Amino acid sequence: MTLQDVFDRYRAPFLARYGHQLTTEQWSAFNAIGGCRQGQYGEMLLSCSACPHGSHLPRSCGHRACNQCQQQSTQQWLERQLNKQLPVKYYMATFTLPFELRALAMAHRKTVYRLLIESAVQTLKTFGINKPSFNAELGLCAVLHTHTRRLDFHPHVHVVMPGGGIHRARREWRKLRGNYLFNGRALAKVFKAVFLASLRDAGLSSKATPKQWIVHCENVGRGKEALRYLSRYLYRGVLSNKNLIRDNGREVTFRYQDAQSQAWRERTLPGDAFIHLVLQHVLPKGFRRARDYGFLHGNAKALLNVVQWVLKVHKPPKPDKSNTKKACSVCPHCKGPMYVVGVRPPRTDPG
Repeated sequence: MTLQDVFDRYRAPFLARYGHQLTTEQWSAFNAIGGCRQGQYGEMLLSCSACPHGSHLPRSCGHRACNQCQQQSTQQWLERQLNKQLPVKYYMATFTLPFELRALAMAHRKTVYRLLIESAVQTLKTFGINKPSFNAELGLCAVLHTHTRRLDFHPHVHVVMPGGGIHRARREWRKLRGNYLFNGRALAKVFKAVFLASLRDAGLSSKATPKQWIVHCENVGRGKEALRYLSRYLYRGVLSNKNLIRDNGREVTFRYQDAQSQAWRERTLPGDAFIHLVLQHVLPKGFRRARDYGFLHGNAKALLNVVQWVLKVHKPPKPDKSNTKKACSVCPHCKGPMYVVGVRPPRTDPG
């Protein structure tokens, strides 16, 4: 069973119940997932390098909400982040949007998501500058998630950062000492003020007043596992096919790992409600879920190189990919590699 199977089976009841609520981006994701590798996007023409055999494969949709696509993009993002790693302790701060503001986020996704990321980053930058005996610019990797492991709507931002920063005035690298970064309650207090002020500046407001603002800050070792965790949901949807358990024709059951006990749990929903649950996490068009700041930003490569040189980071030479051609399939006749030699556009109905 795949996510595509579920979308196909419950297409009619889903559209009858939720079709009028869908945004343009959700419509796009819904159609892309349903048509992925089904000929809707044309075909790739393949040729074997060892024999005359040729073949063709339907093209994937390439949509970032589709769990069959974007494996290469995920791997490329993770490789870029790992190439920026420093030999220091890493920390992860998680900023959660209060429950009372989630309806506002639903109605103004692009604006609220942007302000959520920017407010979290601004808060951490302020603490980095104001921390006694540190007073340095942090390097930050921020990733927006909109769901819990149960797939409920729960916007929050994870920010992974190395335990150190740059003091520009003295042109020096400053390392954080100990296993402690910033106090979560203090972060939450400043984050609240920054975010609410940003909302007012954007002309948005909520009748409900959030009572609890939560920020968690923890040591995550050398950062590699935290980055791997964040990469899972960047480009391949919010649920993998292997976590789909049952479909009895009326209800769909999926599994998830409980954050506290790490035990596997199951959740069952009507098929149309399940599709609605998945699609509510589709991002607005053009919105970047992952963003880098400080000396980890893409425009600060020269500065990062200096930091890595100071910290004696060994960087292996980049492999030459200019002549590297990746096989797309295996020939059924001679078992040789098959390569893409052309693309056939999707068929269109006459008239």
